[in-house]
Amino acid sequence: MKKYKNHKYKYYFALAFCSAILACCTNLVSASTTQLEISRSASSFVDSIGLVVHLNYRDTVYYQKYNQTIVPKLKELGIHHLRSNVGLKDSETQQKFNDLAAIGIKSTLVMNPLRETPSEAVEIAKKVPQSIEAVEGPNESDIHANFEYQGLYFPEGTRKYQQDLYSAIKADPATANLEVLSPTLAKPKNISSLGRVDCDRAAIHSYPGSGYKPSHGLDNTWIPSANVVCPGKKIIATETGYHNAVNKSKISGVSQQAEAKYIPRIFLEYFNRGILRTYNYELIDLKPNPNRDRPNLNYGLLNNDGSPKPAFNSLKNLITLLKEPETNNPIQLQALDYELINATPEIHHTLLQKNDGRFYLILWQEVLSYKVGDEIDLQVPSQSIKLRLNTAISRVNIYQPVNSLNPIARYNNPKQLNLEIPDHPLVIEFKP
Repeated sequence: MKKYKNHKYKYYFALAFCSAILACCTNLVSASTTQLEISRSASSFVDSIGLVVHLNYRDTVYYQKYNQTIVPKLKELGIHHLRSNVGLKDSETQQKFNDLAAIGIKSTLVMNPLRETPSEAVEIAKKVPQSIEAVEGPNESDIHANFEYQGLYFPEGTRKYQQDLYSAIKADPATANLEVLSPTLAKPKNISSLGRVDCDRAAIHSYPGSGYKPSHGLDNTWIPSANVVCPGKKIIATETGYHNAVNKSKISGVSQQAEAKYIPRIFLEYFNRGILRTYNYELIDLKPNPNRDRPNLNYGLLNNDGSPKPAFNSLKNLITLLKEPETNNPIQLQALDYELINATPEIHHTLLQKNDGRFYLILWQEVLSYKVGDEIDLQVPSQSIKLRLNTAISRVNIYQPVNSLNPIARYNNPKQLNLEIPDHPLVIEFKP
């Protein structure tokens, strides 16, 4: 987490075992596929969604409109996980994190030797006991020339700080149960020099970059790199997303319309691959930038004045469709027996189920929705497929969250549906 992200350089490399990971972790469908597929819980998907915030940036809207904008919009969106940092003596921001915990929003806090020693990191965690759920190692130390710990720079300094941070967190009974995430790197080519570190979870900053589709780089770069740094551990993407600075940038932005399609797809693609949680960078544009030429000021789901971008509404609608009350008696997840006919490999899907038994089959085209260079939104033709149902279904509602919460079609007792799959999620709700 750089104070202001002036650039996001993401270089990609291939590791030998990426094809195996791709085969095991993605949910892709082919030309005609019959599936008896066990669903995953809708609540687990909603719980996988997080946001990066900067509540301690006093010269930005996060501080200036915290009560008027930030808190109400977090409630409206319906997410439960934030990622940020806070100083040891910043009691005002610490209180904000604890207050957010009271409404069900927990936080992962990033630690950095330029701000806090490992022992001070423990004290920070103890000041936000209601809020903190994890501690993350140094943020992108491979591109910060001033990064230093005990006279050591990257990678030795990063590795040593992470070792001491992990030991300190685990040694104190008040923080021992917190998960410690690995350091994050900006450039995957630096993974081999960092190597394995002490961690409970692998953290990645897997930006698609330059307007690529949401899954870009995941299977052949970011997932393999996580297994180098934190082998055998689950992965958390603590930063990813798109900016809207389309007028001037080394790492190209996308339009707000394309972002509205991409952001829900990011969370679905990452969830399909077993990534525990994904944090979009970020909630709100830090400062006004009418020229749309500064990427670091244009990553938000909200405009700087607090008005929602289309991506905010798109994600909010998807969460609203899938969220449900917490229960101590979740149902045993069931299988849906169905067949997709004429589906191409570009059509991806996720199958979820709620505790009341309703299935949610989400389908989308994993393709480009924006052409960088020409700076135009692509008019992607919908793909026509047939969905044949072998499980008895009493009612079907179909939604397009990018547009509305209202169903676009309803069916009773269907055996087969003719569907048009767009380049954004199509949500099909089945009541058995």
